[in-house]
Amino acid sequence: MFLAYKNMAHSWINRWLFRLRGPEPGEVFLNQRRVFILPTRAGLAFGATLLVLFIAAVNFNLSLGFGLTFLIAGCALIDIHLTFRNLAHLHLAAGRADPVFAGAEAQFELQLINRRKHERYAIWLGFIGEGMPPLEHPTDVAANATRKISLTAPARARGWLQAPRVRLQTRFPLGLLRAWSYWEPDVRVLVYPYPEPLAPPLPSG
Repeated sequence: MFLAYKNMAHSWINRWLFRLRGPEPGEVFLNQRRVFILPTRAGLAFGATLLVLFIAAVNFNLSLGFGLTFLIAGCALIDIHLTFRNLAHLHLAAGRADPVFAGAEAQFELQLINRRKHERYAIWLGFIGEGMPPLEHPTDVAANATRKISLTAPARARGWLQAPRVRLQTRFPLGLLRAWSYWEPDVRVLVYPYPEPLAPPLPSG
C-alpha cells in the first residue's frame, strides 16, 4: 500500500512540477519553466560564511567587512545567472538507436543543440530510473553548434525498449548552485532475443 501511494506521489510530482507526461516527440526546448536551480552543499556553506562575514561587519562596524561581504554576494548573484543560463534555452533531439540483443547495452544517440551565441560548459547527462546505473557523461556545447552524445541502458528483455528519462544538470561555473532539467526522448530500441549458445544447426534444405 505504501509503495502504491509513493508511486502515485512521484507520478503527480512529475506531471505537475516537472511537467513530464511521457515521451516527448520532436525537438524539445528547455525554457525557463523546465530548468530548476538550488544551492549545492558548497553553496550552502558559502551562504553561511557570507552571513558570518555580514554579522561580523555589523558588530564591529567594519567598512572593509561590508565591502568584502557585498563583493562576494555580487559574485554569488552573477553565479546564479551563469549557472541558469548554462542550461536554459537548449534544444534537445533524439537521434539513432540501433537494434541490440537481449542482455546487451542499448545505445541511444541524443543531440544537444545550442542556438545561442555563448558556449555551454560541463553539462552532465544520464539516464535515471529503476535499474539504471548512476552514470553521467559530461559534455560541452559550442556556440551555434550541435553536440551528439550516446547514453546506454541495459536491454534485459526482448521487444521494444523505450529510452529512460534523461536528467541534465550543471554546476558551472563555481559549483555553488546546481541547475537541472528532465527530458523523456521519444525514441526506442528493438531488442532481439538472445542467441542460444551452442545452438543446433539449421535444418538443411
